[in-house]
Amino acid sequence: MSSVLRKKIQAGAGIPPSILQFHEFWDLLQAKVSAWMFDTYGVDVKATPESRRVVPGNIASHQLEGLLSFVFDGNNSPGICAVAIDEVGAAINAARRLQQSSDNLEGVSPLFQKLLFETSAFNLWRLAATGLSGHMAFGAEVPHSDFAGAAGGFQPTQRYLVISFNCPVDAKRVKFWIVLNFDFVQRHAVEFEQQVESQRSVALTGGRETLRASVRSTLVRIEGILDEVSMSIGQCSRLQVGQLIALPDVDTSRVSLQAETVNGSVEVGRGEMGVWKSQRALKLKTPILEQFTRELAKL
Repeated sequence: MSSVLRKKIQAGAGIPPSILQFHEFWDLLQAKVSAWMFDTYGVDVKATPESRRVVPGNIASHQLEGLLSFVFDGNNSPGICAVAIDEVGAAINAARRLQQSSDNLEGVSPLFQKLLFETSAFNLWRLAATGLSGHMAFGAEVPHSDFAGAAGGFQPTQRYLVISFNCPVDAKRVKFWIVLNFDFVQRHAVEFEQQVESQRSVALTGGRETLRASVRSTLVRIEGILDEVSMSIGQCSRLQVGQLIALPDVDTSRVSLQAETVNGSVEVGRGEMGVWKSQRALKLKTPILEQFTRELAKL
């Protein structure tokens, strides 16, 4: 198996296509993570996930062992369950916070590095949570928790989306992770799709109503046709002023009402013509023809 194919498989391991193609989620997450990398490490690069995997809760918690990690209470953070960073990232963050060279941090305890990284971890959690439908509001305090208190409790029966990033800082590579409850991500995807479908339906309905109103207000010319005569082009060219054209089949009780459209004349109904002195009028004898109303109904 080629290294390229192996990376592609690992990048989407266990993730349904509907989530992999949930571009609104991934684009927003990458934008938030990019902003966090700039604020934390001063690096202006696009954040691209190095790997994305869906794993059971016990595997997810095992992957966080040995990392500087923060787990969040599920009552206040139902979506994002944890963030973590490697030793390199923790050391560079500590050096920046203390305004020291990372070479001068020998002997600094992991606990102290974790305390120095707490604000950055909170900022990453807050930025990543922004825009997640259904994610609860949070206060000024990071809702710390242990694995059991996170959404799903990191149980083997629960699934988690583990996303890793890497960031080039001072000729080194900083790796960090965001862990989300996978059921939450799926609900978020479904809710987003429902919102999009609802907006599409509203726009479509509004467009049809606008078109229908425009058509109904359009003026057309209605003609009453008593009879029709077929002539050759040659006969038409010989017509003269005053010439009489016989209409043997004329019946004033059978008048075709036709509307002029861009596609030609369309019969809309039938009527009869009445004459009184110099006045003439058409009286509709039938309802508007079904074919005509059917075409209008399609609009």
